Amino acid sequence: MNAAHHHHPDPKLSYNQGEILTCLRQAKEPMSAYAILDRVRTAGISHPPTVYRALNDLMQKGMVHRLQSRSAFVACDHGACDGKFAFAICRRCDKVVEIPLSDDDQAGLLGLAPDEISPEKVTLEIAGLCIACRPAETA
Repeated sequence: MNAAHHHHPDPKLSYNQGEILTCLRQAKEPMSAYAILDRVRTAGISHPPTVYRALNDLMQKGMVHRLQSRSAFVACDHGACDGKFAFAICRRCDKVVEIPLSDDDQAGLLGLAPDEISPEKVTLEIAGLCIACRPAETA
């Protein structure tokens, strides 16, 4: 088994986190936890709780994001980010584009929360059609 084959994207990650992050980066599309589990079995990761734990750790680090509308996970476009972002998702091919939010954007969105709910985070997802899928709709 050569070392080059299994290189980890980030030395600060555990084996499981590294495998799951690599899996998501290679997929280039949102994956459910089950799809991830299926893909990392070959790496010796076979228990759903293990996958969920690694996903949660990666989300804490900002390296993986959860798409609420899909119950799916996607690798961060930027390696890692501070959690201020929104997503645009193509409803046909599932392409995901990360939209960085400025502090002002974030503050404005959090400011929409009513008095009885103290805002902590915003999940913003914009659905539409990507350039590749647009002509297919009009045809």
